[in-house]
This record gives sequence, structure tokens and C-alpha cells, in this order.
Amino acid sequence: MTVKIPMLNSTQCGVQTNQTSGAYSVKLIVSPVEGLIVDGFTAVSVRCLYSTQDITLTLPPGPNGTSGLQILGNQQNDESVVTGTGGSPSLTMQILDGHGVDGAPLSRAAVGQRITLDIVLKNTAIYDFYVHSCYAHDGSNTPDASINIIDSNGCGVRLSRAVDVPVLSNQPTGVSDAKHVFLYMYGFQFTSNNFVHFECQVRPCVHSCHRQQCEPDDEAEKVPLIPALRKRRDERKLATLHLQTVLEIEPQSASKAALVWEGPDPESSCLSATSLGFAAVLLCLSTASIVCLLHSKRRYFCFS
Repeated sequence: MTVKIPMLNSTQCGVQTNQTSGAYSVKLIVSPVEGLIVDGFTAVSVRCLYSTQDITLTLPPGPNGTSGLQILGNQQNDESVVTGTGGSPSLTMQILDGHGVDGAPLSRAAVGQRITLDIVLKNTAIYDFYVHSCYAHDGSNTPDASINIIDSNGCGVRLSRAVDVPVLSNQPTGVSDAKHVFLYMYGFQFTSNNFVHFECQVRPCVHSCHRQQCEPDDEAEKVPLIPALRKRRDERKLATLHLQTVLEIEPQSASKAALVWEGPDPESSCLSATSLGFAAVLLCLSTASIVCLLHSKRRYFCFS
């Protein structure tokens, strides 16, 4: 038996909703006689649960598991409860080449290279999401090698020559379209390691989060910079999904750097130190020759 709960219009059929827990429930009456409640009828509560917990994403995405249908109670009870899950949101995070969501995924980049941090929800038929509390670190989780790139309100944290603001997002045109939340960056690394780790918190919502990606809130809980404190805070909340990988940063490449020389070839327009020294000697000799010549002319006129 397949039961479809009208979530878009939850007033139909007495559907009860709880946006906080992501639960949709409705009570069904199953009777041997159509249109009548007679002896032998059964009341069944159907409840659909959607995950609205924070999800921790790093690079690249890992496998997502889905729970099956769970039936509690038996036919002898007056009311049975059928509980099913709506499936986990298919969220991934990756680093793309260039600025935009159309670039190729990268596992290695150069210092100064234009890159994009892209968080994607592949199907928006059920879920929406927003991103907050993103940071980059060198893998050691020490305060000296960890920086925030998106704060706890979902707003970008500008860092000159490394992170641009604001955090951008696209609006899907259809329920099956993907939603992107992305941030423009430039390749950077910590002095302690040439591998950069990225980690983000993602909050999924059923259908709509009813908020902007960046919503400043002075009373919102601030995420500490020290990763150990951040992890202890998250452990007091519901379980999160944690995925990991790293981005390798290479020395700056002239062909991929964000800022490139747009004038003539530097080798053809700049003189070497030897050439500059030789030119200086010639200039000095020319000046001395002119002075001597003028001095000789002056003596000649005086004797005349």
C-alpha cells in the first residue's frame, strides 16, 4: 500500500506538520466497508520524517545511506503507527576551477588561482538548505592554522587575496533542479602545509528554509575558531554527517594566477643588472668627455 501525504497543502486530509522536527503525519481509518466504520476497522497513523539536522560537509562527498520503512505495533492494536523517512538530502561540496559553478572539479590548485567553493543540493523537490560556519585549516586543527570563510550567520568572511564576499546562491527553476551555494576564492595555503582542508556546516530544511543565505543575527550562537571547541559544541546537538578530503596547493603558476601581467613580455621590457651597469658607465664617460671638450674650448678662446 502506498500512502502519499500532501505536504505542499498540509491543510488537506487533516495533515499535521512540525517544521522544527520535519515531521508530517495524518491518521487513516481502514474499514472493511467503504464509507462506514464497522467492526474490524483499524486506525493507522502515517508519519513521514525529513532530516532537518545540521550536516557537516568537507571535500569530497561520501556515500549517503537511507533508512527503510519501519512498522510499529500489530494488527490487534486499535491504532498502528507507520513511520517512514524522506531520505537524506543529497549534498556535496567541491572546489571548482575559476569563478562560477560551471568549472571543472579540482583536487590541486595554484596560489592565486581563481577557485570556487561550491555546495550543491542535487534535488530540491523535498529539501532546501543554507550553509554556515565554514572554515579552512591545514589538517592540524590548531588556531594558528585555521580561518573562518563563512560565519555562523551564513555570511562570507572577506580575506584579502584569498576570500571574496558575498556568499552567492542560485534559485532553482524546477523542483528537480540543483541548488548551489558558492563562494569565490583564490588559491591559498598555510605556511605549515601545502594541503588545505575545508569544512562546512549545512542546515537542511523541508521545502524552504524561510531565510536568506546571509542573515546577520546578533543573538545567534557564534562558532569558536578553535576546532576542538566547535566539535564539543556540535556533540551536544543531534548527529551530523561528516565528510573529508583536502585541496593541494602548488606554487603560483603564471598561466593560472588570478593576477597576470597584461603588458609586454617582462623579459623584453626589463634590463638586467649587467646592462644597467654598462649603460651607467657609458653615461659617465659621455658626461666626462663633454666636460673636457667644453673646458678645452674655453681655454682656446681665452688664449685667443
